[in-house]
Amino acid sequence: MRRRLAIKKIGIIVGGVSFLPYACSNEHQLLYPNLTPYLKSKQLELIGLISNLILPKDDSTFPTKESRKEFILTMINDCYSESNTKKFIASFQSFESSIIEFYKKSFFDLSFNEQMNFLTSEYESKSNSLFFLDTLKNYSILHFETSENYMLDYLKFEFIPGRYEGKVLI
Repeated sequence: MRRRLAIKKIGIIVGGVSFLPYACSNEHQLLYPNLTPYLKSKQLELIGLISNLILPKDDSTFPTKESRKEFILTMINDCYSESNTKKFIASFQSFESSIIEFYKKSFFDLSFNEQMNFLTSEYESKSNSLFFLDTLKNYSILHFETSENYMLDYLKFEFIPGRYEGKVLI
């Protein structure tokens, strides 16, 4: 009887120790339930790369709480309707197929000049991928414009509603 109890406890301990590395991971993974069924992690990385090509990031001057890729994916996931999400995904797939059609390789494998030339030509050609590129452009600009330094230094925005001036002559 005691052997069964000892084997049971040893099994529980071994099982718990085997799951410990997975439970203690410091890496946080954001979930996008409206996008992840359709897009793979490599495609999500491509979205981040393209948004940084459209508007280069400057984290030292304009720091933000989240990365631009996280901001864009969160906005698309949370704010877009189902039809617009499907339109975005279809436009993104059109963008990927046109890359393969023109260069016969991945966007990651292209040089910086080739990437910029391709983005410019796709944007100017008003192809099926225009909705994808417009979305990334608009949300990249919005992410930049919502950084604290931009709002304080350029827009003269005050985070406290209304200015308090204590001793004012009446």
